[in-house]
Amino acid sequence: MNQSIIMKINNITKKFIVVILISAGVAGCSWFGGSSEPTNGSFEAGKKALSEGKYEVAKSFFREITPSSPFYPQAVWMIQKVPFKKGVAAFEQKKYQLAFVDLSKVPLHSPDYAEAQRYLNLANYNMLNEQFQQSTDKDRFILIQEMVNISNDLGDTKLLLESVELIKTGLEKSSSTKQTRDLIKLLGSVVALNKEPEVHQKALNYLLTNFEQFYDQTLVRPHVLQIIGNLKMELM
Repeated sequence: MNQSIIMKINNITKKFIVVILISAGVAGCSWFGGSSEPTNGSFEAGKKALSEGKYEVAKSFFREITPSSPFYPQAVWMIQKVPFKKGVAAFEQKKYQLAFVDLSKVPLHSPDYAEAQRYLNLANYNMLNEQFQQSTDKDRFILIQEMVNISNDLGDTKLLLESVELIKTGLEKSSSTKQTRDLIKLLGSVVALNKEPEVHQKALNYLLTNFEQFYDQTLVRPHVLQIIGNLKMELM
């Protein structure tokens, strides 16, 4: 091939490579950190306030974001998280009534809804327990029943063990055979609905320890015998 033609081709190739390198260099400014993710001052300030527990301040920042902003959907979502965050914080501080109010505001479509319901039940359980400590014979059974129902719904081992203790307290202070029978049936519901060996063993130990006392009561005896039989089968 003619030497001059080869030189022209080489020059054109060099120029082409230079153009590519310049283009790559310009693009590289964005590829390697020259640009950053879009930010929004109100959104960032709202997130910071939320993480610091300044819930109303956080909401005010998020509400500054207009519907035309790409951050608007995220801002709405963050506003909806505020009741859950407030409720959990109040629960951890043992402010159960305040926790109950805030957690009740978590909307059904929120991703935090299921967890909010769990905390609602726990807050309600603790409020009932506070009432129980001050209760009289008249309303003690109702409170025990409500707490046992919550324990059964949550299936929490710690609460179930506490439920057995509550029932034992109720039985020790029972003022009638009917009340004793109702509490024994309540104990039966705890062991029937849950399969925790620790709970079963605790209930069985209690019934066997106090067997003579319950056996002497004809209205109570068949329920006690049935529960003991079921527990022994479960624990085999």
